[in-house]
Amino acid sequence: MLVRITLAIVGAGMVSKNPVAKPIEPLFPRLTGGPRRMTADRVARHQKARLQGAMVEAVSRHGYASTTLRELVTLAGVSKSTFYEHFESKEDCFLSTFDEIVAQLSARVGEAYRSEGDDRQRLTAGLNAFMSLAVEEPAAASLAAIESLTLGAAGVAHRERASRAFEALIQQSFDHSPSKRSVSPPVVRGIVAGIRGVSYRRLRIGRGEELPGEVGNLVDWALRYQEPDTEVTLRAIEAAIAPRPVEDVDPAEDPPPGWDEPPDSRLSRSRLTQRERIVRAAARVVVESGYQALSIPAISGAAGVSNQTFYEHFASKRDAFLAAFEVIAAEALTRTADAFAAEGRRPEAIGAGLRALLDYVAESALFAQLAFFELPTAGPVALDRADEMFDGFSAFLEPDTAPPELGEAVPRSILEAIPSAVWAVIQHEIVHGRREVLPELAPEIVRIVLAPFNRP
Repeated sequence: MLVRITLAIVGAGMVSKNPVAKPIEPLFPRLTGGPRRMTADRVARHQKARLQGAMVEAVSRHGYASTTLRELVTLAGVSKSTFYEHFESKEDCFLSTFDEIVAQLSARVGEAYRSEGDDRQRLTAGLNAFMSLAVEEPAAASLAAIESLTLGAAGVAHRERASRAFEALIQQSFDHSPSKRSVSPPVVRGIVAGIRGVSYRRLRIGRGEELPGEVGNLVDWALRYQEPDTEVTLRAIEAAIAPRPVEDVDPAEDPPPGWDEPPDSRLSRSRLTQRERIVRAAARVVVESGYQALSIPAISGAAGVSNQTFYEHFASKRDAFLAAFEVIAAEALTRTADAFAAEGRRPEAIGAGLRALLDYVAESALFAQLAFFELPTAGPVALDRADEMFDGFSAFLEPDTAPPELGEAVPRSILEAIPSAVWAVIQHEIVHGRREVLPELAPEIVRIVLAPFNRP
Protein backbone atom coordinates (compact mmCIF):
# COMPACT_ATOMS: atom_id res chain seq x y z
CA MET A 1 0.00 0.00 0.00
CA LEU A 2 1.29 3.44 -0.89
CA VAL A 3 2.04 5.37 2.31
CA ARG A 4 1.19 9.04 1.90
CA ILE A 5 1.23 11.90 4.34
CA THR A 6 -2.52 12.11 4.51
CA LEU A 7 -4.28 13.33 7.58
CA ALA A 8 -5.60 9.83 8.15
CA ILE A 9 -2.09 8.36 8.25
CA VAL A 10 -0.77 11.11 10.49
CA GLY A 11 -3.63 10.44 12.87
CA ALA A 12 -3.09 6.68 12.89
CA GLY A 13 -0.32 6.93 15.44
CA MET A 14 2.66 7.69 13.23
CA VAL A 15 3.03 11.16 14.70
CA SER A 16 3.57 11.56 18.40
CA LYS A 17 0.97 13.39 20.46
CA ASN A 18 3.50 13.77 23.29
CA PRO A 19 6.85 14.38 21.59
CA VAL A 20 9.08 14.96 24.61
CA ALA A 21 12.40 13.10 24.67
CA LYS A 22 11.48 10.26 22.33
CA PRO A 23 14.29 8.18 20.82
CA ILE A 24 14.99 8.52 17.13
CA GLU A 25 13.63 5.30 15.70
CA PRO A 26 12.07 4.57 12.30
CA LEU A 27 8.37 5.42 12.12
CA PHE A 28 7.62 3.38 9.03
CA PRO A 29 8.36 -0.24 8.08
CA ARG A 30 10.95 -0.65 5.38
CA LEU A 31 9.76 -1.95 2.02
CA THR A 32 10.65 -5.51 1.26
CA GLY A 33 11.16 -7.31 -2.00
CA GLY A 34 9.11 -10.18 -3.31
CA PRO A 35 6.84 -11.13 -6.16
CA ARG A 36 4.36 -8.34 -5.34
CA ARG A 37 6.88 -5.62 -4.68
CA MET A 38 6.10 -2.05 -5.70
CA THR A 39 7.13 -0.48 -8.97
CA ALA A 40 10.04 1.96 -8.84
CA ASP A 41 7.65 4.90 -9.15
CA ARG A 42 5.53 3.73 -6.21
CA VAL A 43 8.62 3.08 -4.13
CA ALA A 44 9.77 6.66 -4.78
CA ARG A 45 6.38 8.06 -3.74
CA HIS A 46 6.43 5.83 -0.65
CA GLN A 47 9.89 7.12 0.34
CA LYS A 48 8.90 10.74 -0.20
CA ALA A 49 5.76 10.33 1.93
CA ARG A 50 7.79 8.70 4.71
CA LEU A 51 10.16 11.67 4.72
CA GLN A 52 7.21 14.05 4.88
CA GLY A 53 5.75 12.06 7.76
CA ALA A 54 9.14 12.19 9.46
CA MET A 55 9.15 15.98 9.06
CA VAL A 56 5.78 16.26 10.82
CA GLU A 57 7.05 14.07 13.66
CA ALA A 58 10.40 15.81 14.04
CA VAL A 59 8.88 19.28 14.00
CA SER A 60 6.28 18.23 16.57
CA ARG A 61 9.09 17.12 18.87
CA HIS A 62 11.26 20.21 18.91
CA GLY A 63 10.48 22.60 16.06
CA TYR A 64 11.81 23.14 12.58
CA ALA A 65 15.02 24.92 13.56
CA SER A 66 16.22 21.99 15.69
CA THR A 67 15.25 19.30 13.19
CA THR A 68 18.27 17.69 11.53
CA LEU A 69 18.71 15.74 8.33
CA ARG A 70 20.03 12.80 10.34
CA GLU A 71 16.83 12.72 12.38
CA LEU A 72 14.64 12.88 9.30
CA VAL A 73 16.28 9.99 7.49
CA THR A 74 16.33 7.90 10.67
CA LEU A 75 12.64 8.47 11.34
CA ALA A 76 11.79 7.79 7.69
CA GLY A 77 13.98 4.69 7.49
CA VAL A 78 15.85 5.88 4.41
CA SER A 79 19.41 6.88 3.57
CA LYS A 80 20.73 10.39 3.07
CA SER A 81 21.21 9.69 -0.60
CA THR A 82 17.53 8.73 -0.83
CA PHE A 83 16.61 11.99 0.90
CA TYR A 84 18.48 13.98 -1.75
CA GLU A 85 16.72 12.07 -4.51
CA HIS A 86 13.51 13.71 -3.34
CA PHE A 87 14.49 17.01 -1.73
CA GLU A 88 17.22 19.58 -2.16
CA SER A 89 17.35 20.52 1.52
CA LYS A 90 15.60 20.38 4.88
CA GLU A 91 13.72 23.52 3.91
CA ASP A 92 12.58 21.95 0.65
CA CYS A 93 11.30 18.91 2.56
CA PHE A 94 9.46 21.11 5.05
CA LEU A 95 7.76 23.18 2.36
CA SER A 96 6.78 20.05 0.45
CA THR A 97 5.25 18.67 3.64
CA PHE A 98 3.44 21.95 4.25
CA ASP A 99 2.04 21.88 0.71
CA GLU A 100 0.86 18.27 1.15
CA ILE A 101 -0.92 19.04 4.41
CA VAL A 102 -2.60 22.06 2.81
CA ALA A 103 -3.64 20.01 -0.23
CA GLN A 104 -5.26 17.39 2.00
CA LEU A 105 -6.94 20.04 4.11
CA SER A 106 -8.16 21.98 1.06
CA ALA A 107 -9.81 18.85 -0.32
CA ARG A 108 -11.44 18.17 3.02
CA VAL A 109 -12.70 21.74 3.42
CA GLY A 110 -13.91 21.91 -0.19
CA GLU A 111 -15.89 18.69 0.15
CA ALA A 112 -17.53 19.91 3.36
CA TYR A 113 -18.28 23.30 1.83
CA ARG A 114 -20.05 21.78 -1.16
CA SER A 115 -22.19 19.45 0.98
CA GLU A 116 -24.37 22.08 2.65
CA GLY A 117 -27.13 24.56 1.69
CA ASP A 118 -27.00 28.35 1.89
CA ASP A 119 -23.94 30.57 2.14
CA ARG A 120 -23.84 30.51 5.95
CA GLN A 121 -24.26 26.73 6.11
CA ARG A 122 -21.57 26.14 3.50
CA LEU A 123 -19.15 28.47 5.22
CA THR A 124 -19.88 26.88 8.59
CA ALA A 125 -19.31 23.38 7.21
CA GLY A 126 -16.04 24.40 5.57
CA LEU A 127 -14.75 26.11 8.71
CA ASN A 128 -15.75 23.15 10.85
CA ALA A 129 -13.65 20.92 8.60
CA PHE A 130 -10.77 23.39 8.83
CA MET A 131 -10.87 23.69 12.62
CA SER A 132 -11.26 19.97 13.19
CA LEU A 133 -7.69 19.53 11.95
CA ALA A 134 -6.41 21.18 15.12
CA VAL A 135 -8.25 18.64 17.26
CA GLU A 136 -7.63 15.53 15.18
CA GLU A 137 -4.12 16.26 13.89
CA PRO A 138 -2.41 18.82 16.15
CA ALA A 139 1.08 18.02 14.88
CA ALA A 140 0.16 18.63 11.24
CA ALA A 141 -1.88 21.70 12.18
CA SER A 142 0.99 23.20 14.18
CA LEU A 143 3.46 22.61 11.35
CA ALA A 144 1.19 24.49 8.96
CA ALA A 145 0.03 27.28 11.27
CA ILE A 146 3.07 27.93 13.48
CA GLU A 147 6.29 26.37 12.25
CA SER A 148 5.82 27.62 8.68
CA LEU A 149 6.23 31.15 10.05
CA THR A 150 9.74 30.36 11.27
CA LEU A 151 10.98 30.08 7.68
CA GLY A 152 10.51 33.83 7.27
CA ALA A 153 10.35 35.05 3.70
CA ALA A 154 10.93 31.52 2.34
CA GLY A 155 7.50 30.43 3.52
CA VAL A 156 5.48 33.44 2.39
CA ALA A 157 4.76 32.27 -1.17
CA HIS A 158 3.62 28.85 0.07
CA ARG A 159 1.32 30.38 2.69
CA GLU A 160 -0.15 32.79 0.15
CA ARG A 161 -0.72 29.95 -2.29
CA ALA A 162 -2.38 27.94 0.47
CA SER A 163 -4.62 30.88 1.34
CA ARG A 164 -5.87 31.31 -2.21
CA ALA A 165 -7.95 28.12 -2.13
CA PHE A 166 -9.69 29.25 1.06
CA GLU A 167 -10.09 32.78 -0.29
CA ALA A 168 -11.91 31.32 -3.28
CA LEU A 169 -14.40 29.58 -0.99
CA ILE A 170 -15.00 32.78 0.99
CA GLN A 171 -15.49 34.71 -2.24
CA GLN A 172 -17.87 32.03 -3.49
CA SER A 173 -19.94 32.42 -0.31
CA PHE A 174 -20.17 36.15 -0.94
CA ASP A 175 -21.05 35.64 -4.61
CA HIS A 176 -23.96 33.34 -3.69
CA SER A 177 -25.21 35.58 -0.90
CA PRO A 178 -28.43 37.59 -1.26
CA SER A 179 -26.38 40.66 -0.37
CA LYS A 180 -25.45 42.76 -3.39
CA ARG A 181 -22.47 44.37 -1.66
CA SER A 182 -19.15 43.33 -3.17
CA VAL A 183 -16.27 42.44 -0.90
CA SER A 184 -12.82 43.45 -2.11
CA PRO A 185 -9.91 41.01 -2.54
CA PRO A 186 -7.92 42.62 0.32
CA VAL A 187 -10.86 42.08 2.69
CA VAL A 188 -11.28 38.46 1.57
CA ARG A 189 -7.55 37.97 2.06
CA GLY A 190 -7.86 39.46 5.53
CA ILE A 191 -10.74 37.17 6.49
CA VAL A 192 -8.74 34.05 5.65
CA ALA A 193 -5.67 35.42 7.44
CA GLY A 194 -7.78 36.28 10.48
CA ILE A 195 -9.14 32.74 10.69
CA ARG A 196 -5.60 31.42 10.34
CA GLY A 197 -4.47 33.84 13.06
CA VAL A 198 -7.06 32.54 15.52
CA SER A 199 -5.89 28.99 14.78
CA TYR A 200 -2.29 30.02 15.32
CA ARG A 201 -3.06 31.66 18.67
CA ARG A 202 -4.96 28.68 20.05
CA LEU A 203 -2.41 26.14 18.85
CA ARG A 204 0.48 28.12 20.32
CA ILE A 205 -1.00 27.99 23.81
CA GLY A 206 -2.05 24.35 23.54
CA ARG A 207 -5.79 25.02 23.30
CA GLY A 208 -6.51 23.86 19.78
CA GLU A 209 -9.52 21.93 21.04
CA GLU A 210 -11.30 25.28 21.47
CA LEU A 211 -11.21 26.08 17.75
CA PRO A 212 -14.36 24.23 16.64
CA GLY A 213 -16.25 26.25 19.24
CA GLU A 214 -15.16 29.48 17.54
CA VAL A 215 -16.62 28.59 14.14
CA GLY A 216 -19.92 30.41 14.77
CA ASN A 217 -18.16 33.62 15.81
CA LEU A 218 -15.85 33.49 12.80
CA VAL A 219 -18.70 32.86 10.35
CA ASP A 220 -20.62 35.83 11.77
CA TRP A 221 -17.46 37.92 11.49
CA ALA A 222 -16.82 36.95 7.85
CA LEU A 223 -20.38 37.57 6.72
CA ARG A 224 -20.49 40.99 8.37
CA TYR A 225 -18.23 42.33 5.62
CA GLN A 226 -21.22 42.18 3.25
CA GLU A 227 -23.05 44.81 5.27
CA PRO A 228 -22.95 48.49 4.25
CA ASP A 229 -20.46 50.77 5.93
CA THR A 230 -21.90 52.30 9.09
CA GLU A 231 -21.55 55.96 9.99
CA VAL A 232 -18.78 54.96 12.41
CA THR A 233 -16.83 53.25 9.63
CA LEU A 234 -17.33 56.14 7.20
CA ARG A 235 -16.09 58.66 9.77
CA ALA A 236 -13.01 56.52 10.40
CA ILE A 237 -12.35 56.22 6.66
CA GLU A 238 -12.57 60.00 6.27
CA ALA A 239 -9.93 60.42 8.95
CA ALA A 240 -7.76 57.74 7.34
CA ILE A 241 -7.74 59.37 3.91
CA ALA A 242 -7.39 62.97 5.12
CA PRO A 243 -4.11 64.69 4.18
CA ARG A 244 -1.48 64.14 6.81
CA PRO A 245 -0.48 67.28 8.72
CA VAL A 246 3.13 68.37 8.43
CA GLU A 247 4.86 67.70 11.73
CA ASP A 248 6.41 70.67 13.47
CA VAL A 249 10.09 70.17 14.14
CA ASP A 250 11.54 71.94 17.13
CA PRO A 251 14.83 73.47 15.93
CA ALA A 252 16.17 73.07 19.45
CA GLU A 253 15.76 69.31 19.27
CA ASP A 254 18.64 67.22 18.05
CA PRO A 255 17.13 63.89 16.97
CA PRO A 256 19.30 60.78 16.82
CA PRO A 257 20.59 59.54 13.47
CA GLY A 258 18.08 57.65 11.33
CA TRP A 259 18.17 53.87 11.12
CA ASP A 260 19.73 54.07 7.68
CA GLU A 261 22.86 55.68 9.16
CA PRO A 262 25.66 53.06 9.43
CA PRO A 263 26.04 52.07 13.11
CA ASP A 264 29.83 52.50 12.97
CA SER A 265 29.84 55.88 11.24
CA ARG A 266 31.36 58.95 12.87
CA LEU A 267 27.87 60.38 13.43
CA SER A 268 26.60 57.19 15.07
CA ARG A 269 29.68 56.94 17.28
CA SER A 270 29.18 60.52 18.46
CA ARG A 271 25.41 60.33 19.01
CA LEU A 272 24.60 56.74 19.98
CA THR A 273 25.64 54.55 22.88
CA GLN A 274 27.47 51.31 22.23
CA ARG A 275 24.30 49.39 23.05
CA GLU A 276 22.28 51.44 20.56
CA ARG A 277 24.88 50.85 17.87
CA ILE A 278 24.84 47.11 18.55
CA VAL A 279 21.05 47.06 18.34
CA ARG A 280 21.09 48.92 15.03
CA ALA A 281 23.86 46.70 13.72
CA ALA A 282 21.82 43.58 14.48
CA ALA A 283 18.88 45.02 12.56
CA ARG A 284 21.12 46.03 9.65
CA VAL A 285 22.74 42.60 9.32
CA VAL A 286 19.37 40.83 9.38
CA VAL A 287 17.83 43.12 6.77
CA GLU A 288 20.84 42.79 4.47
CA SER A 289 21.51 39.06 4.87
CA GLY A 290 18.65 37.43 6.82
CA TYR A 291 18.47 36.16 10.36
CA GLN A 292 20.23 32.90 9.50
CA ALA A 293 23.34 34.91 8.56
CA LEU A 294 23.32 36.79 11.85
CA SER A 295 26.35 36.19 14.06
CA ILE A 296 28.02 38.01 16.92
CA PRO A 297 31.12 38.84 14.85
CA ALA A 298 28.87 40.23 12.11
CA ILE A 299 26.99 42.39 14.60
CA SER A 300 30.17 43.57 16.31
CA GLY A 301 31.78 44.40 12.98
CA ALA A 302 28.79 46.41 11.79
CA ALA A 303 28.61 48.25 15.12
CA GLY A 304 32.33 48.94 15.25
CA VAL A 305 32.79 47.27 18.64
CA SER A 306 34.60 44.19 19.91
CA ASN A 307 32.93 40.86 20.66
CA GLN A 308 33.74 41.49 24.31
CA THR A 309 31.82 44.75 24.19
CA PHE A 310 28.90 42.92 22.59
CA TYR A 311 28.78 40.48 25.52
CA GLU A 312 28.76 43.36 27.97
CA HIS A 313 25.32 44.25 26.61
CA PHE A 314 23.77 41.06 25.24
CA ALA A 315 24.00 37.35 25.96
CA SER A 316 23.28 36.20 22.40
CA LYS A 317 22.71 37.33 18.85
CA ARG A 318 19.00 36.65 19.28
CA ASP A 319 18.81 38.98 22.26
CA ALA A 320 20.37 41.78 20.21
CA PHE A 321 18.03 41.12 17.30
CA LEU A 322 14.94 41.09 19.52
CA ALA A 323 16.08 44.32 21.16
CA ALA A 324 16.29 45.90 17.71
CA PHE A 325 12.83 44.72 16.82
CA GLU A 326 11.37 45.98 20.09
CA VAL A 327 12.82 49.46 19.57
CA ILE A 328 11.44 49.71 16.03
CA ALA A 329 8.07 48.17 16.96
CA ALA A 330 7.79 50.64 19.83
CA GLU A 331 8.31 53.48 17.36
CA ALA A 332 5.51 52.11 15.16
CA LEU A 333 3.18 51.66 18.12
CA THR A 334 3.99 55.16 19.43
CA ARG A 335 3.24 56.67 16.03
CA THR A 336 -0.07 54.82 15.93
CA ALA A 337 -0.97 55.65 19.53
CA ASP A 338 -0.17 59.34 19.11
CA ALA A 339 -2.42 59.60 16.05
CA PHE A 340 -5.17 57.74 17.90
CA ALA A 341 -4.90 59.95 20.99
CA ALA A 342 -4.95 63.16 18.96
CA GLU A 343 -8.51 62.38 17.85
CA GLY A 344 -9.81 61.52 21.32
CA ARG A 345 -12.14 58.57 21.82
CA ARG A 346 -13.96 59.09 18.52
CA PRO A 347 -14.31 56.79 15.51
CA GLU A 348 -11.89 59.10 13.71
CA ALA A 349 -9.20 57.90 16.11
CA ILE A 350 -9.30 54.40 14.60
CA GLY A 351 -8.88 55.77 11.09
CA ALA A 352 -6.08 58.13 12.08
CA GLY A 353 -4.23 55.41 13.99
CA LEU A 354 -4.43 52.94 11.13
CA ARG A 355 -3.27 55.55 8.64
CA ALA A 356 -0.31 56.34 10.90
CA LEU A 357 0.61 52.66 10.96
CA LEU A 358 0.40 52.40 7.17
CA ASP A 359 2.49 55.55 6.80
CA TYR A 360 5.13 54.15 9.13
CA VAL A 361 5.38 50.84 7.25
CA ALA A 362 5.49 52.68 3.93
CA GLU A 363 8.34 54.88 5.16
CA SER A 364 10.35 52.24 7.04
CA ALA A 365 11.80 49.48 4.91
CA LEU A 366 13.63 48.28 8.02
CA PHE A 367 10.46 47.79 10.07
CA ALA A 368 8.72 46.17 7.12
CA GLN A 369 11.49 43.60 6.69
CA LEU A 370 11.93 42.83 10.37
CA ALA A 371 8.28 42.72 11.43
CA PHE A 372 6.77 41.01 8.41
CA PHE A 373 9.48 38.56 7.40
CA GLU A 374 12.49 38.12 9.67
CA LEU A 375 11.05 38.22 13.20
CA PRO A 376 9.51 34.70 13.27
CA THR A 377 12.78 33.11 12.12
CA ALA A 378 14.27 33.79 15.58
CA GLY A 379 12.11 31.07 17.12
CA PRO A 380 9.44 30.79 19.83
CA VAL A 381 10.63 33.79 21.84
CA ALA A 382 10.36 35.93 18.72
CA LEU A 383 6.85 34.61 18.09
CA ASP A 384 6.01 35.74 21.62
CA ARG A 385 7.23 39.22 20.72
CA ALA A 386 5.07 39.19 17.59
CA ASP A 387 2.03 38.19 19.64
CA GLU A 388 2.73 41.03 22.08
CA MET A 389 2.97 43.47 19.18
CA PHE A 390 -0.38 42.27 17.81
CA ASP A 391 -1.90 42.69 21.26
CA GLY A 392 -0.54 46.23 21.41
CA PHE A 393 -2.26 47.24 18.19
CA SER A 394 -5.55 45.47 18.99
CA ALA A 395 -5.62 47.22 22.40
CA PHE A 396 -7.15 50.21 20.60
CA LEU A 397 -10.29 48.09 20.15
CA GLU A 398 -10.69 47.08 23.79
CA PRO A 399 -13.82 48.48 25.51
CA ASP A 400 -11.90 50.76 27.88
CA THR A 401 -9.91 52.30 24.99
CA ALA A 402 -12.10 52.12 21.90
CA PRO A 403 -14.53 54.89 20.92
CA PRO A 404 -17.88 54.36 22.69
CA GLU A 405 -19.65 54.39 19.30
CA LEU A 406 -18.20 50.94 18.60
CA GLY A 407 -20.67 49.53 21.10
CA GLU A 408 -20.21 46.32 23.02
CA ALA A 409 -17.02 44.29 22.83
CA VAL A 410 -16.74 41.64 20.14
CA PRO A 411 -15.70 38.05 21.00
CA ARG A 412 -12.07 37.59 21.99
CA SER A 413 -11.42 35.41 18.94
CA ILE A 414 -12.36 38.32 16.67
CA LEU A 415 -9.97 40.65 18.48
CA GLU A 416 -7.33 38.01 17.70
CA ALA A 417 -8.42 37.76 14.07
CA ILE A 418 -8.37 41.49 13.27
CA PRO A 419 -4.61 42.20 13.69
CA SER A 420 -3.76 38.97 11.85
CA ALA A 421 -6.01 40.09 9.00
CA VAL A 422 -4.45 43.56 8.83
CA TRP A 423 -0.92 42.18 9.04
CA ALA A 424 -1.47 39.69 6.21
CA VAL A 425 -2.96 42.33 3.91
CA ILE A 426 0.00 44.63 4.54
CA GLN A 427 2.49 41.80 4.06
CA HIS A 428 0.88 40.89 0.73
CA GLU A 429 1.36 44.43 -0.54
CA ILE A 430 5.00 44.46 0.60
CA VAL A 431 5.71 41.12 -1.08
CA HIS A 432 4.33 42.44 -4.35
CA GLY A 433 6.39 45.61 -4.28
CA ARG A 434 3.68 48.03 -3.15
CA ARG A 435 4.99 49.06 0.27
CA GLU A 436 5.27 52.75 -0.59
CA VAL A 437 1.61 53.00 -1.60
CA LEU A 438 0.20 51.23 1.44
CA PRO A 439 -1.57 54.41 2.66
CA GLU A 440 -3.86 54.11 -0.38
CA LEU A 441 -5.21 50.91 1.17
CA ALA A 442 -6.39 52.77 4.27
CA PRO A 443 -10.15 52.53 3.52
CA GLU A 444 -10.03 48.75 3.18
CA ILE A 445 -7.90 48.37 6.30
CA VAL A 446 -10.44 50.47 8.22
CA ARG A 447 -13.24 48.22 6.97
CA ILE A 448 -11.35 45.12 8.06
CA VAL A 449 -11.00 46.55 11.55
CA LEU A 450 -14.45 48.04 12.04
CA ALA A 451 -16.85 45.72 10.21
CA PRO A 452 -16.97 43.33 13.20
CA PHE A 453 -18.46 46.17 15.23
CA ASN A 454 -21.33 46.69 12.77
CA ARG A 455 -24.40 45.56 14.63
CA PRO A 456 -27.36 44.15 12.71
